[in-house]
Amino acid sequence: MSPWYARNMPFFFLTFFFPPLALLLLVWQWDKFTTDRGIKLFFAVGMTVFIVFGLLPRGTLPVILPIIFGLIALKLVLNVIGRKKG
Repeated sequence: MSPWYARNMPFFFLTFFFPPLALLLLVWQWDKFTTDRGIKLFFAVGMTVFIVFGLLPRGTLPVILPIIFGLIALKLVLNVIGRKKG
């Protein structure tokens, strides 16, 4: 069963208003997104890039990007550890 935010309209609004959060949720819960993962990933990455490079105040880019990439890397490491255990 997909989470409530995986439906089209909630995910659209979540991505439109909070793109980095939507991207992190998409990567973190990748297995639960059964349909339209590619489209949602494209939209979330596109909106995140727009927000990071267009709307954030100057000087916040060096803070935001490592956090986003760090959390994605953490999820990938946890996936690798989970596969080795199971």
